[in-house]
Amino acid sequence: MRIGLLGVGRLGASHAETLRSLPDVRELRIYDADIARAREIAAKVGATAVDSVDAAYHGADAVVLVTPTDTHATLINKAIAAGLPTFCEKPIAMGLPETKDVVAQVKRANGRLQIGFQRRFDAGYQAAKRELREGRLGTVYSFYMTSRDRLPPPDAYIKTSGGQFKDQVIHDFDITRWLFDDEVAEVSADGSTLGHPTYEAMQDVATSAVLLKLRGGAIGAIVAGRHNEAGYDIRVEINGAKDTIAIGLDPRTPIRSVETDALPLGGPAYPSFFVRFGDAYHAELAHFLRFARGQADNPCTAADALEALRIAEAAGRSWREHRPVKLSEIA
Repeated sequence: MRIGLLGVGRLGASHAETLRSLPDVRELRIYDADIARAREIAAKVGATAVDSVDAAYHGADAVVLVTPTDTHATLINKAIAAGLPTFCEKPIAMGLPETKDVVAQVKRANGRLQIGFQRRFDAGYQAAKRELREGRLGTVYSFYMTSRDRLPPPDAYIKTSGGQFKDQVIHDFDITRWLFDDEVAEVSADGSTLGHPTYEAMQDVATSAVLLKLRGGAIGAIVAGRHNEAGYDIRVEINGAKDTIAIGLDPRTPIRSVETDALPLGGPAYPSFFVRFGDAYHAELAHFLRFARGQADNPCTAADALEALRIAEAAGRSWREHRPVKLSEIA
């Protein structure tokens, strides 16, 4: 397959290496607004750097988008109009109207668009989902999720990220829907700029806590942080009537872990998300190639991305207005 890869920042550069490692990829064309960076990464992985979006799309069998969020909708629509299967990192767009427009465009064109929520491909999350589907936990009463980055991104990134709920916690919102096969009914959120006062002017937070109530009645708590020098820390605990399981916990915990490969005894934190989710990113892109060829179903649709964004919008509104927000309020 001939793949056009757009955007080779940290994640895009990692995707470039992954794509070149996949046997199905015989040609990789890389475009980045920083041409020098595109050439550097292309030389490193054995790909071809091109100088325009059109050159990356021309003759491609599929495209992978890892560009800044404010470019996603335009690039997706261009690819779908050209009949190109498309992989795009989350989110589709910052706002609901633009996201809905893309969802509608994909539907009208009968296009193929897979959104990058890599936790769906992580072995621990998949093991937990199997146990939930098999009913081994019984009625799920509650769950707890932790999402902490090792170091905060630059302020320039924060300004354009859409805020912590849309940029960071949106992964937890998506995986909640996927794990429990249920929808969020109500959201309560709060946040703090402690240690990061510059976030105040950007109308963002560095640490947040979100309480979710699912339609089925389960209660979930999510705590997120931009700064945790102990490492990149992603964990989940799920409490059911029959059992309690965990994803991402140290093997010394008394709670049963669903992962067969235990984490290092030093603790559950990793030096980067590339280490924590390296296998998941690989599996995600390998699945996309099968999806692009029509050999697999879409594991994460544009409609899924829209629903995760609705939850993020509700969390932002709850934080700003200091009140619970029902998802029915988010059109």
